[in-house]
Amino acid sequence: MRVLVVASTPEWTPGARLLAQLAAGLAAGGDVVAMVTALGSATERAVEQGWPRLSLRSVSGAGGLRRAWSLRGIVNALRPDALLVGSEGDAVLAAFAIGTRGGIVRRVTADEYVPRTGTAAVRSPAAGGAAKSATLRWRARLARARTPITPWGDTHLALGWPSPPVADTAAHATAIHRLPVTAPAVVLVPGASHDEATAAALRALAHLRTRRPDLRVLLVGASAALQGTRVHAASLDLAAAVEVVPVEALLQHELGHARAAWITAPGDLGALATLAAMQQRLPTVVAVDAPFAELVTPGATGLHVSAGNTVVVVAELARLLADVNAQRAVGHAAAARAAREFGWEAFVDDAALLLARAAGDSGARRTRRPSLTPA
Repeated sequence: MRVLVVASTPEWTPGARLLAQLAAGLAAGGDVVAMVTALGSATERAVEQGWPRLSLRSVSGAGGLRRAWSLRGIVNALRPDALLVGSEGDAVLAAFAIGTRGGIVRRVTADEYVPRTGTAAVRSPAAGGAAKSATLRWRARLARARTPITPWGDTHLALGWPSPPVADTAAHATAIHRLPVTAPAVVLVPGASHDEATAAALRALAHLRTRRPDLRVLLVGASAALQGTRVHAASLDLAAAVEVVPVEALLQHELGHARAAWITAPGDLGALATLAAMQQRLPTVVAVDAPFAELVTPGATGLHVSAGNTVVVVAELARLLADVNAQRAVGHAAAARAAREFGWEAFVDDAALLLARAAGDSGARRTRRPSLTPA
């Protein structure tokens, strides 16, 4: 099957990175795959550097119509059976480009996902706003009228992440080599801007440090983008305890000495960070109203935090940091759930099946080869 993966956003977002890794996984499974990015964008550069074996095409043009015509030229040249996209805007472009000659699968982002009724997660204002913004506008309605667009992730989080086996994480533990091996470290993954959720997490960690003076905080992200968070940490007397590490350190299992993770980032970044932390056997704290909160089972694989139970969460984290056996039990349960419900190979197979159906092919998939990894 010929597949075209479209990520025209100029920013190198976690969602774009997930599509790139998924494109490589589909190619490794035997499909003929090409990826489309915006010409001269950060996404294009990242794919060129990280996945040099992946066939790459670029759309050009400043306006939506020019980009649509550019993508149509790529579709006419490659003649894909189906397209995989990660946003409503790309779905509209893809529908214009492929017309009635193939189908489109659109991955629903973590921000758009609405948790199922009866789960511990509660629909948040952020999730509600994302869902409202995702309602079909006239362009999307027109696109659906001419081309079938299959949503993927509206009933179950469309999520997966390839990573080194947990047994091999010690070989990858390079990001925090400056910290003493015995120092307990909590991974904190904030959003792009310093918000109240991150501020509350910092206050909680500052309180936790009064119980564990040797506690370290691994702040995940780019130093320039985390300036507000670092200033707040300094005001809480956490400056000496904070170390900034890149997102890749978490996604590629390089935080070998961490003991727990606290995720305040929204959307795909928060969801992927939660999954990566669980894969690394880290008890994980997420907001109870996060759209992806159902990834974490309270008490079994991590904790749900809200404005009313921060003190309880701090006490439970202190207990886990002091009790190695309890921490390991929660971590093993987290890794088992991540592998069982969000395993990478199953994620790639789900994408392949949906794309085959979108292309009108209901035949059985061939045996898949291991996914390609970044060079």
